[in-house]
Amino acid sequence: MTGSTRRAARLVDHDGHLATRCITFVGAGPRTAGVVERLVASQAEIDQRPLILHLIDPYPPGAGRIWRDDQSGLLTLNSMACDVTMFTDESCTIDGPVVNGPDLATWAKEVREGRIRNIDIDPIADPELAEELQSLTPTSFPTRRLHERYMTWFLEQAVDRLSEGSKVMWHREEVVQVADDASGAQVVTLSNGDQLTTDLVIYSFGHLGSEVTGEARYFSDFAALKGSLYLPPSYTADIDLGGFEPGSEVIVRGLGLVGIDLMVLLTLGRGGKFVRNDDGVLEYRPSGHEPKLLFGSRRGVPYRSKVSSSPRGAKYTPRYFDADVARQVAESTPGLDFSDHIYPLIRREVLHAYYLELFTGSPDRVAIEWAEFLVGLDSLDLDGDEYAALTERAIPDPADRMDLGHFDRPLAGVRLGSADALQQWMREYILHNLERSTNPRYSEMQALFNGLLYAYMAASEIATSPNWDPTSFAREYQRRWYKFFSYIASGPPPERLEQLHALSEAGVVEFLGAGVLVSADNETGEFVAKSATIPGERRTRALVDAWLPEASVEHTDSRVLRDLLESGAGREQRVASIGNGLVEVRISDSRVIRKGGGVHPRRFAVGPGTSRPNAGAFSRPNINALAFREWDALARAILTELRSIRDAAGTPETTPGGQERTSEGSTDTNDLESAFDSAAYYSPEGDVEDLIPR
Repeated sequence: MTGSTRRAARLVDHDGHLATRCITFVGAGPRTAGVVERLVASQAEIDQRPLILHLIDPYPPGAGRIWRDDQSGLLTLNSMACDVTMFTDESCTIDGPVVNGPDLATWAKEVREGRIRNIDIDPIADPELAEELQSLTPTSFPTRRLHERYMTWFLEQAVDRLSEGSKVMWHREEVVQVADDASGAQVVTLSNGDQLTTDLVIYSFGHLGSEVTGEARYFSDFAALKGSLYLPPSYTADIDLGGFEPGSEVIVRGLGLVGIDLMVLLTLGRGGKFVRNDDGVLEYRPSGHEPKLLFGSRRGVPYRSKVSSSPRGAKYTPRYFDADVARQVAESTPGLDFSDHIYPLIRREVLHAYYLELFTGSPDRVAIEWAEFLVGLDSLDLDGDEYAALTERAIPDPADRMDLGHFDRPLAGVRLGSADALQQWMREYILHNLERSTNPRYSEMQALFNGLLYAYMAASEIATSPNWDPTSFAREYQRRWYKFFSYIASGPPPERLEQLHALSEAGVVEFLGAGVLVSADNETGEFVAKSATIPGERRTRALVDAWLPEASVEHTDSRVLRDLLESGAGREQRVASIGNGLVEVRISDSRVIRKGGGVHPRRFAVGPGTSRPNAGAFSRPNINALAFREWDALARAILTELRSIRDAAGTPETTPGGQERTSEGSTDTNDLESAFDSAAYYSPEGDVEDLIPR
């Protein structure tokens, strides 16, 4: 990290005389940064004696693999700068102290004003990033490279506030094994063969890779045999796109985050330019180096554009579905079924949020009063004729009426006679999407997002209910619901959809429709795509599956995760008899559940590969973020466990000034550095970096 010095790490990083204790984080990305900050926040209350933290990750601390600096500056977040924070706030229902701090937009402003210093962005060596920092506004969609600077700074300022005598070191390695020794301490083996002995291990899983299996394995073998090109699910920054020849056709399955990233890298990244004509319409000027991208997916349309409007009507509060309602339903419903018991409440709640804003924010677009409509929303069957008649009478423009089923699957049941007809349909759809997402007149779209976000947070509270029907949980809650939420909440910035439209007009992008199925022709070596929307087929020599690898303990490429399960120290979560691919943890404090049941006393796990609901790597401000609650509970459990270990070992307490108070009242002024002078070291040759500058 910037301004750091390099230092070797001890093999055994706790000292009974000095009462120091050691924590090893397997992974050093945003979740680790968040937990470290929460450790700092609660140290004074629970135990402020020195800590030694090892962050083990081949990718830089703070940002990790996904947000690292080493990626194209063309790639952006799907969130506005004002909607990105790593800091708790007064909305957070946490036991630890709230520590306020800047969101990404405010951080950039304070860097520009000189109130935050030592942000290493050289305007000569990195002019694009320097210019972005200067021009960033709250409604900008920041690049992932600028976001990396914010995440790195967040971790550094947390590290700077650790109790006196603490040390934090980053190992540019992977963990391959964790074992219990006879004392209960944890022996951590790194990919270079070195070992650390540590008190606690926190598996801070980010988005892990996966072995190529199933259909992806078949397509990989087919491509290797036939000389075709296939890219399985992966992370954008890790993908080698050099094999796509200019003018060649590529089938791209997926129109979410990865699909849009590929669109950018294979057009702008190859020298193409977007310009506005005299009428203000965005057009694409090809470089001649682009392949032709044939986009298709199950849904057939891109994720919904991020909304830039703000609510103008009455304040929204949940009416039909919140965390309390979710828990009541889950606790009282054996055989809990998402479609039967949960989604009907979510649907009514999201419609409530949408229509409240439409009626009170745009009264000129409705024909009756909100109070009258609300009576029907409270009581009518949403699939019945009476409700349909009410919406027709109350809302004159059919485009203003919200049908969540059609909103989710706009191509469902659509059959077009030709590929050309589909291209025209898609262009009109994208323009309509943009108009509704960016025109302040349609503020009800922001309200719909807000309602869905609150519903998602409420539904997350019952993810570990024992009453779930296993099939419904696996297929509907974990897949259908998450995908629906992502389709609306995790879409691209508006400019990306405008670019997609321009690329379609330029013939660089072609849409295949919904329900796309791909097969392999062994005779020709081609991939063959067919869709449910149009007749015919498209054949190419290249296929990309543009989505992220799915979390799966069975197929993970992480050696330490496989070791966790194979050793019996952890286990896959099973709902009834069905495994869901996730490492099971105790919901209250993220402790790993052993194979035989019961928690492991020295291991914790956090992240999307665990059985806790995926809380994200950062959050919007002022929403009582699930991530911050999770990190706070975990950090306090860690500090409490370390205090118990110290007490059991009979180690002395340490005064705030760093001196130790023994039972006889004597003091020892030796500091942590002097203890390291006589310790056993290994020579890391630059692979370990001390994150606390001296």
